[in-house]
Amino acid sequence: MNDTARALGLRFEDDYRPPPPPRWSQPWSSPLVRAATAVGAFLVGLLLASGLTAGREAALEVGERKAELIALVGARQERAAALSERLEQLRAEVAAAEQSVTTRAAPALSAQLSQVEAMTGLTAVRGPGVQLTFSDAAGVCSTGRPEDCRIQDVDLQLATNILWEVGAEAVAVNGERVIATTAIRSAGSSVLINYRVLTSPYVVEAIGDPAALADGFSSSQLAEDFEVWRDVFGLGYALTTLDDLQLPAYTGSVRLRTAVDPEAEVGG
Repeated sequence: MNDTARALGLRFEDDYRPPPPPRWSQPWSSPLVRAATAVGAFLVGLLLASGLTAGREAALEVGERKAELIALVGARQERAAALSERLEQLRAEVAAAEQSVTTRAAPALSAQLSQVEAMTGLTAVRGPGVQLTFSDAAGVCSTGRPEDCRIQDVDLQLATNILWEVGAEAVAVNGERVIATTAIRSAGSSVLINYRVLTSPYVVEAIGDPAALADGFSSSQLAEDFEVWRDVFGLGYALTTLDDLQLPAYTGSVRLRTAVDPEAEVGG
């Protein structure tokens, strides 16, 4: 029997030997798991590719829109500059014509016209006066309110009004002449004066009696407030008297759209 079993290649002792212990297998070693993993990876890659494509298209669209806006702003600025230059040319022509007529016909009228133009801000003026400098705080605002640490439009409005009140004859802010129709208002984190965006530091210059202007402004409530704000919020504030200031002429439009001469209206 044993010879027959050996001839057949059978080993009776193998029937009683315990099976070998199983080997540890990784969870993903199963063909089904590997297939599911491959499908999942494919889907994730597809989603990522779709997201990247959509993001790239959105970025391109935003970039194109930004470029259009930049080009539009540039074109408007060039147009405004050209109009401003043309306005200066026309003013020069009008001034030359007025000078030619008034000099020959009425010297007294010419002098009176020059005085009126200087008072209304249409010509450059010079003389003694004061210089006020206001500047935003440096660094991060400690209060968490950015407006506490930067110069606002109301600060410049109050400063110019006080200077007029204490005897200023001409006022300018960062080279922008302030006249009766000048608007001082906020433009984001900057200030808009005569439709021009100005940034810190803001230099307010006023021509007049330097001592009267300095004393009058220093005794104002705004000056007292800035003395405190300079220490608390870090705002910059300085007042200087000068023997010679030169303020430019107003360069904007002075055309009246609503106001009319009552005598001319009645006469018409």
